[in-house]
Amino acid sequence: MSRIAVRIEPFSARDAHAVAELQARVFPSPGWRSTAERAAYFCEVLLEAPWADAELPSWVAKDGERVVGFFGVAPRHMRFGDRTLRVAVGCQFMIDPQARPGLVALQLMRRYFSGPQDLSVADGANEASRSLWQAAGGISSSLHALHWVLLLRPVQSLWQRAARGRRALGMLGAPFAALADACVARLQPLGPQEGLREAPLDAVSLLAAQRELIPHVCAMRPEYDEHGLAWLLEQAAAKKRHGELEGRLVLDAKGVVGWYLYYRNRGTSQVVQLGARRARMRDVLGCLARRAREGGALALEGRMEPQLAAELAGSRYLLENRGIAFLLQARDTRLLLPFLRGDAFFSRLEGEWWMRFSGAERPEPAREAPIPLKKRRIVLPAKAGT
Repeated sequence: MSRIAVRIEPFSARDAHAVAELQARVFPSPGWRSTAERAAYFCEVLLEAPWADAELPSWVAKDGERVVGFFGVAPRHMRFGDRTLRVAVGCQFMIDPQARPGLVALQLMRRYFSGPQDLSVADGANEASRSLWQAAGGISSSLHALHWVLLLRPVQSLWQRAARGRRALGMLGAPFAALADACVARLQPLGPQEGLREAPLDAVSLLAAQRELIPHVCAMRPEYDEHGLAWLLEQAAAKKRHGELEGRLVLDAKGVVGWYLYYRNRGTSQVVQLGARRARMRDVLGCLARRAREGGALALEGRMEPQLAAELAGSRYLLENRGIAFLLQARDTRLLLPFLRGDAFFSRLEGEWWMRFSGAERPEPAREAPIPLKKRRIVLPAKAGT
């Protein structure tokens, strides 16, 4: 690398191709058909989003005219009491391997933190980013780093995890696991919640439900309008890696009880957002679990949020640490407290999880429908020489 001082500049469309090439070197992914397609997505999400803000840009590091680093910033708005907060969600923090990584990373992080945002958040950071973030004055939320897993078909779910990477073992145990889960389903059925019904969810109904319910549950909450939320749901639906995006309102005789938004598939269905009235989260979770199980899912998975912790107690739940950090920084440290005490509504839809920087991936392959044991023929590999 030359001795020219690294410059930090706001990201613009003219940088998109070089940033896309940098991402291809740092985070190789077969999900993109071309560099142009990858570059177009950077512009779409970071420059053309409804919340794009010239005062909260993404940042590029340049050595001469060469892009050697990038820090993506997705602006958002949140409400805290009567105050509207400017939130800078960090994403796609990457440094050219041939550059001076420590120096470039530190310069990008400092520029990011020096912006006019009230709150900085990163909810998909690796260990290197976490260390740098904390060294620069931010904090890490250990609870938000956890993921919960609800086992809808517990035996098959656990067997699938145990046999991961060992296909033959998984195939041999699958019929026995399916049979065991059939017994579990009879002993512990996921029946319909009494007095509840469900209705389709779209941007209009979701916005109304959020405005009605969240202020009574959390002091800090996202602030959307109909256009912005519709755009966000379209973006999330285009992320085909986890299946088809599906959302439902949950209602009782008095009105909306809550809602859920998740990716429907026949493996582990990822939960994007859950909302409910106080003391009704367990009912909403029950409705989601029943619908996902009817759709063939083995398990549900979501990111842990403090207000969910009490509702996730039960023998079918697992907690997993994926080594993905949830990071926070604010000049006014009082803005961090709602996250740490479970008083902030910040789901996967508010962070960076919905983004598809890894490309327009296809859904996970559907798992094979279990065949009754007496009808299933298992063929073992022939011995050598036979």
